[in-house]
Amino acid sequence: MLPDLLRELGVTLPLEPAHRPVVGVSACLLGRRVRYDGDHKYDPRVGETLAGLVRLREFCPEAAIGLPVPRPPIRVVDLDGSQRVRGVAAPGHDFTDALSGCADRIEETLDGFILKARSPSCGLGDTPVHDAAGVPHGVTDGAFAARLRERFAGLPMCSETGLVDPQALAAFVTAVFRHWRARNQ
Repeated sequence: MLPDLLRELGVTLPLEPAHRPVVGVSACLLGRRVRYDGDHKYDPRVGETLAGLVRLREFCPEAAIGLPVPRPPIRVVDLDGSQRVRGVAAPGHDFTDALSGCADRIEETLDGFILKARSPSCGLGDTPVHDAAGVPHGVTDGAFAARLRERFAGLPMCSETGLVDPQALAAFVTAVFRHWRARNQ
């Protein structure tokens, strides 16, 4: 299905790896054991299906800021209208600016990004927001994802949960290749 869709866009497959679009991806979705619990969240749609069409560049903002694996969990907390990423057991530890800063250090030109759903760093509109007492009361972007949206406006982005539906997967791949084509004209 995806190769046929790409041919309709005028993309001749297979592309040499060096000539493929570059898509950033949360490292845990590629099977890297970087999550707070020392585990991963390997997703075959990312690690197999998309890996044959694009160049994947892995990112883990939590590991990049020096958090250990495993590590105590963090979460998004609403403090008087300001959303901050804080430690669950140590709410005095604030990681918001460091996680946001990871997006500012991306130097490679990207054509898309796939992020881990519900993550306090990488979630796209589905990360739980907690009040000061720890009660969830809404959803938001993770700190890294929010900064990615600001810095790379117009870049196709989704979470792995947004790739479950075949039509959504096709729409994301189409958007990535359109971005890539526009960048290379």
